[in-house]
Amino acid sequence: MNILVIMGSPKGRGSGHRIVKMIEHRMKAMGDIEFEYLFLKDANLRQCTGCYTCMAKGEERCPLQDDRAAIEQKLLAADGVILSSPMYVLNVSGLMKNFIDRFAYSNHRPRFHRQKVLTVVNTGGDSPKAALSFLGNALGGSRVVHELGIATPPWPQTERTVAKKERAIDAAAKEFYRACLEKSLPSPTMRSLVLFLLRQRAYHECRHYLPADHAFHLGKAYYYDANINPIKAAVAKAIAGIMLHMMKGMGPGGVPWPAAKKEE
Repeated sequence: MNILVIMGSPKGRGSGHRIVKMIEHRMKAMGDIEFEYLFLKDANLRQCTGCYTCMAKGEERCPLQDDRAAIEQKLLAADGVILSSPMYVLNVSGLMKNFIDRFAYSNHRPRFHRQKVLTVVNTGGDSPKAALSFLGNALGGSRVVHELGIATPPWPQTERTVAKKERAIDAAAKEFYRACLEKSLPSPTMRSLVLFLLRQRAYHECRHYLPADHAFHLGKAYYYDANINPIKAAVAKAIAGIMLHMMKGMGPGGVPWPAAKKEE
C-alpha cells in the first residue's frame, strides 16, 4: 500500500507534520505501507495565473512548465492521499490553495477515482470545518474517507484534551487504512450518475468553449467502466433531462458579458 502525503505548511515540519507522522506510525503497525511526503514549500509548483487554459484546452497545455504533471502521476500511483494543511484565517494555507488551483481541472475531468483521501487540518482553536470541506474538493473523483481537525494552540494541553486528540488520530488512521485496502471501484450512486449526465450534456453545449471537457466526456456512460442498472440509468437520464430544461438559460448565448471596455 502506497500513501502520498501532501504537506501544505510553509514550515514543512510543524504541528501538521507531527500529526501525520502519528497517523503513519499507527498505520504501519497495521500492515505493509510505504509513506512518501511531498512538501509544497519545496515543490516546483508555480503560482496559478487563472488563465483557464487547463480547463478549456487541457492541462497539458498549461503555460507553467513545472512539476505539476509529475505530481499528478504520483497521485495516480498512490492508494491513498493525505492532504495536510494548517488553517490560516479559517481556510487552508496559500501553498495548499495553489495546489488545489493547479489541479482544478480534475474537478471538470475527474480522474482520481482509485484514490482514498484523508484530510488533516491543524488549527489554533477555530473550527476546521470550512478548511476540511475545501480540502475535500482538491482531487476530482477521489473519495474523502475521513476528516481530521486537530487544535494545536501554542500552549500545553490538559491530559483529557490530549487523550481525546490521540483517540481522534487513532480513529482516522484505522478508517483510512481500511478504506485504502479496498481496490474495486464503487458502483455510481444516483446522484453521481445524474451529475455525470448533466456535465456531459453541458460540456457538449459548450464544446466550442470547453473542448477538453467535451472530449473527456464524449461517448462515456460514466467516468469509468461500471455495472449500471438499466432502470437506474433511465431514471438518472430523466432527472438530468428535467434539470437541464430548468437550466437552459445558463448555456451559451449571443451577448458578451461583462462587456469589454472600449479603449479611449
